[in-house]
Amino acid sequence: MNRLSLTPRARRVLTLVRRHGSLSRSTLIRDTGLSGTAIFRATEELEAAGLVRAGEAVAQGRGQPSATIHIVPDAAFSLGLSVMTDRADVLLLDLAGAVRARREISLPGMPRDGLLDAVVRFRDEQSLPDRIVGIGVAIAGFFTAPRTVNPAPELDDWALIDLEALVSRRLALPAMVENIAAATAIGEHLLGVGADFGSFCYVNVAAGFRAATVVDGQLLRGHHGNAGEIAGLFPFAGRATPNLGDLRAMLAAHGTECDGIGDLVARFDPRWPGVEPWLDARQESFTWLFQTLRYAFDCEAIVLGGRLPRALARRIVDGVQWPELTLPERRGVREPPAKLAVATLAPDLAAPLGAAALILHHRMFD
Repeated sequence: MNRLSLTPRARRVLTLVRRHGSLSRSTLIRDTGLSGTAIFRATEELEAAGLVRAGEAVAQGRGQPSATIHIVPDAAFSLGLSVMTDRADVLLLDLAGAVRARREISLPGMPRDGLLDAVVRFRDEQSLPDRIVGIGVAIAGFFTAPRTVNPAPELDDWALIDLEALVSRRLALPAMVENIAAATAIGEHLLGVGADFGSFCYVNVAAGFRAATVVDGQLLRGHHGNAGEIAGLFPFAGRATPNLGDLRAMLAAHGTECDGIGDLVARFDPRWPGVEPWLDARQESFTWLFQTLRYAFDCEAIVLGGRLPRALARRIVDGVQWPELTLPERRGVREPPAKLAVATLAPDLAAPLGAAALILHHRMFD
């Protein structure tokens, strides 16, 4: 069977097994609501494709022992490429969601051909010609048409071309292109804290500022693919955009010099002079944004991540106060607020991992 032609129920089962590593058939019946026959057929389909294997039978309750279904990590892989203004990375992700290889491939000016040549070399070194199902590309920019991105000025070589077609031809693999925030949100949904929530808004703080929303496992893209282009909200509200360039400038003003955003992320110390003044100046903007997202989307959670140092993200999240907590209750009940969480994918791993998860999600999972 072609593993990429899985039935919807098989994809649904594979999603659950991947999330847990292994599950008994009886647990799959309980968690999916499918019949025992449907689960048996789905797991047989996945076994025939080589994506799972049936292991030991486990007794659960008073019924017959139930076989345990295990993911086969080496059955399929995906590549993830992220291209930002100051950094480019490529990695190899296995079916279980583990990073098997990774490389920073940054080049001055981020030339398209040079970076794709580096991706080709990286792919060929893995010696997995028949098991890489595709490549996801995450790039900093907004869509002007399907598969066409208008990135930051520093990424002129990647602008206004059909990137999916170009990358697919160059790598001889199916390709998907998304902006950094959207790809990373899918990565958090599959492999990070987003797996704990049915729906969430992901706030990506890097050189720029963007968000993405995942509802029932699906990315909310909008008509042009630019849902989450929220940086433009700040000037209209009379607020500075709280990105890492802004933080770097504040640190420099207090005597802490960073050689670019990558250096800031790698060496970040919450005790640096300038961190507290930045938080004092920007906490209200984050709270205002979280309230805007919460009221607009009624999502279960808001996840703060991107390249923002996680210790700093935790301070921001802990400093948010929902307004209704200070208002009188209505009939003894307050409107339920969104949960707040810090992304668990590492700052400089999140974008390429999200890109790889994006194509793996599209090709293999629910």
